[in-house]
Parts: sequence; C-alpha cells; structure tokens
Amino acid sequence: MRLKMIACKALYRELSLLTAKCENFIDVTYMRQGLHDTPALLAKALQEEIDKIDSGEDLHTYWSYFSERDFDAILLGYGLCSNGTVGLSSKRYPIVIPRAHDCITLFLGSKERYKEYFDQHSGTYWYNASWIENGGTPSEETEKDMLRVYAEKYGEENAEFLLYNELTGNYNRCAYVKWDELSFPQYEEYTRHAAEHYGWDYDCVQGDKCLVTAFLNGEWDDKDFLIVPPGKKIVADYLDGQKIVSYE
Repeated sequence: MRLKMIACKALYRELSLLTAKCENFIDVTYMRQGLHDTPALLAKALQEEIDKIDSGEDLHTYWSYFSERDFDAILLGYGLCSNGTVGLSSKRYPIVIPRAHDCITLFLGSKERYKEYFDQHSGTYWYNASWIENGGTPSEETEKDMLRVYAEKYGEENAEFLLYNELTGNYNRCAYVKWDELSFPQYEEYTRHAAEHYGWDYDCVQGDKCLVTAFLNGEWDDKDFLIVPPGKKIVADYLDGQKIVSYE
C-alpha cells in the first residue's frame, strides 16, 4: 500500500523506527508537538494539511504530473487529543486513526492497558524520548525557561500561578515509556530527576509497539482503528468507558 501519514512529533522516534522497517510506502509529515493544547488550532492545522493532500498542493508530499501513483489512505498519528481531531475529513481519501484518547495508547500498545494504568495512577505525566525532545515536559529546566518568559510578560507572582496550572497541575507521578528498540538512559534519568524535583513518584513502564506496527502495516481491525470514508467526519464517542473517535 501507499500511505500518507500526518503525525505528532511526540511520536517521532517511534514512527520513524517502524516506518523504516515497514513494507508499505509511507510518506510522513510531522506536526509540532503541543498543538493539542489548543484543540481548535490542532484541528485547523490538520484539516489544512488534509485539504492540501486532497488537492495535490501539499508541499511535504511527493507528487508529479507524470505519475499515476496515489495514496490508498491518510493515516493520522493522533488519538482524539483534546478533541483536536474532531471534525476532520478528507474529500478524496479514507482517513485511518487509532481508536485512542491520546498518543499514550500508541506507546503502551492498547487502550485497555492505558486505562488500567490510568485507573490505578490517575495523576501521571507521561514521558518518552520523542516528547522530551519535542515538547515542554515538566522538569527543572523547563520550569526555569517558562518562569523567565512568564515573569517578563505577566510579572513574577502571575508567572508562578501560570506555571503551576500549565506545567504541574494535579500530577503526582512521572512515567517514562521505554521501548526495547529505543533505549535512552539519559531520558530515563531526565524523567527520574523531574520526579525528584517535584516530589512525585517515578515509574519506568515497558512500552509495546504492536498497535503502531498494525497501524503502519494496514492491519486495521475495527476494535483498534477507525476508518473514515471520504466525505465523512471524525466525531468523539465512548467505548468501554473511554472517550475515543468515531465518525458520522
């Protein structure tokens, strides 16, 4: 199959590893991590990318007047992601998206495993190599950078209030997701140090590539993946007590 994938950089290393090994042709566009913090912005950015792919005007994707090769589907390397994928639609291609609340499901291998962990440890902030490299994960270093910027814009007292709400909130645990093929001891130590800095518990959780592998291989069973026909839109739905994606 020939597949076009739009994915968050929070999955950069994991998807890069597995797309390199996949027999399918997969053309990947990575989007900046953190767009889900403003769901309307994420939805707008993703829909613009999809529209450009539909029209052949996407500057990230191979295209030629002389080729009849086309994509079989667009893959979205996202979950529901704060409703940032709700309303997305392609006029030309099926869209395939994991039935997931967010990307942690993809790191752990199933929404069931994610739910089980969440039910036991609801105050968990998740870390992995891609997220640390491409996002503002809570840490002493991130805190210093954010305090400096916020203090300049809003004053020191307001800066501390904003920092608490945006960076630490009601979390009490750092969990680093480790894939055997992606071993980065320095990022495990980074996560452990963050836990010590905030007085949180620390956990190193074994990840599982099975869901991402099935996603890339085109093994899209209805339990784990949603296939959205051209012209239909992604909507939020509930399954087994979890908010995930459906379509209408």
